[in-house]
Amino acid sequence: MRTRVTGLTAVLVATGTVIALACAPLLAQDALYAPAQAERGSALYQERCLSCHGALTAFVPEVAALLGDHTFRNRWQGRALGELFELVRVEMPQDDPGSLTPAETADLVAYILSGNRLTAGDTPLSDVPAQLTQVLFED
Repeated sequence: MRTRVTGLTAVLVATGTVIALACAPLLAQDALYAPAQAERGSALYQERCLSCHGALTAFVPEVAALLGDHTFRNRWQGRALGELFELVRVEMPQDDPGSLTPAETADLVAYILSGNRLTAGDTPLSDVPAQLTQVLFED
């Protein structure tokens, strides 16, 4: 019998039968992005997002909140990072929706996580939305 862990699911293969065992969901606080990825996201944010969202370090009521304030956290608490990823990828930037690549989207989400003071790790955040469906935004 072989056991292979892939992302969020452990797969057991025994005598030709595949059994998938769901693992506990990961949390956004589980160091799911790399510092270099958040740095790339920061540069991209300055270029493509700042005019609508403002700086992540300041609360400005006139712009869409992305920082670690109650508005952003209440909206995303308990929701999958895959939802946030898809929202950014499909609807942003507002003046050119859908123009971000999956890698750019992952970099931006990593930057948003860092701006919400969630811990970085060694592995970059995935740029495959399906791999983020079981990763929950929890603070």
